[in-house]
Amino acid sequence: MELTLGAPARFAQRLTAKYKLTLPIDVRAILERYSDVVEAVIPIKGVDGVCLNLKVPGKRPRVVINSSNPPLRRRFTEAHELGHIVIPWHKGTIVDHLDPEHVEWSDDYWVFEEEANQFAAELLMPSSWMLDLLESTPDPSKAHKQTCEQCNVSALAASKRLSSLLPKNMVFVCEKDGEVEFSGKTNGTLANTPFWKTTFDADSFTYATQHFISSIGARRLHWWTLPDKVNEVSNDPRSWRAILDAIVEDIGVPVDDQKRFKASVNGVLAAANSAVRQRGSHTAASVVAACMQRFHDRDDLRSFAEHPNFMDFVVKRASELTQ
Repeated sequence: MELTLGAPARFAQRLTAKYKLTLPIDVRAILERYSDVVEAVIPIKGVDGVCLNLKVPGKRPRVVINSSNPPLRRRFTEAHELGHIVIPWHKGTIVDHLDPEHVEWSDDYWVFEEEANQFAAELLMPSSWMLDLLESTPDPSKAHKQTCEQCNVSALAASKRLSSLLPKNMVFVCEKDGEVEFSGKTNGTLANTPFWKTTFDADSFTYATQHFISSIGARRLHWWTLPDKVNEVSNDPRSWRAILDAIVEDIGVPVDDQKRFKASVNGVLAAANSAVRQRGSHTAASVVAACMQRFHDRDDLRSFAEHPNFMDFVVKRASELTQ
């Protein structure tokens, strides 16, 4: 697998080569080469760090790390701030939020933040090392654990890095004390992932072809591989419309709600079909697989997706759409 790296990641690679850095990277030592670093409680919610005097003539950059954050988050923040210093076009003063939720800044600000994140990810978890790990470790949960331990990064940071490198149709959940601590998916995956801070459902993604589990302390790292194609054949003589009507009746959808319910079903199916068509692999088997991802994570359609004739409906509908 070959990667096309953006400029921020290439700057991180140059820095690694310049100082002959090895894992786990001593980020603080490198950051102190380029700036004055202090740790202090930053009383503004969500602020992880501040970078002052970027590219200001005659002034040395000054970095403030929020000391109230956990050690691994502070470590990623240090790498992030180093990115701002090294990337030539980042200038002035930047207040950093590693989590952009509920924060309103200009588009340019978020471009800088994403670039600094790319730099930090490449510095802490080098792509060459990551690709070697994935090639030798077919179990993504074990790769997740090894990334955390050998790169000295958080489970969340490692999951984001892995999800950018692994193929589509994979989802992950970090479970702690029976709760979803965080979740996500690889690029191109259609399935929705469990909401954060909700009860973990051990029966999630029952249609997955593989389920991997590893543990880091009290955390359990779950990774699922979802099918890309499902080659099913229906022997039901009914049309897909007749099967749909029968399922709606069987699961007890009120008469007044049946029209809306059927519209929801067809809307989900149409979205799955459209996504597959855009990928350029528009076959009945790939549409069926996409429908499984779209239907099985919808609580409002759970009873529909669990009906014995669900696959008959989907197979016949997918066949019609792809003829």
